[in-house]
Amino acid sequence: MLASALEKIQAIQDRAHKEIEALKAEALSDIVKKLSEAKSVVADLERQYENLTGKTVRGEKVARKRLSKEQKEALVITVGNIIQASKDGISMGDIVKRAGEPVSAVREAVQQVKGLKKTGSKATTLYLVR
Repeated sequence: MLASALEKIQAIQDRAHKEIEALKAEALSDIVKKLSEAKSVVADLERQYENLTGKTVRGEKVARKRLSKEQKEALVITVGNIIQASKDGISMGDIVKRAGEPVSAVREAVQQVKGLKKTGSKATTLYLVR
């Protein structure tokens, strides 16, 4: 009788230990999932902060974004399409907003658009495709 009681106690302890380990593993996977989600939210917020301020969260200046040759060629096509879509002309500021690229890159792309016509001067310049 004493041996069977000890065996029952041991069996109960083994089951409890296995159940505790399973619960720990489940809790760990939930924590890892939540941590991953939180990291992506923080990274998105940091990108938004950098876009608004031009600096990292730590106060460091954001390095200028350089486009590859392929990206520059694609930007020329995009800018050409943007200008062509506007019947009455479009300002540089509007082109930059629609293209979503740095002003310097858009300026270079505008110069490479074929059949481009400018009206106005300085801040009032509008770009048209003939």
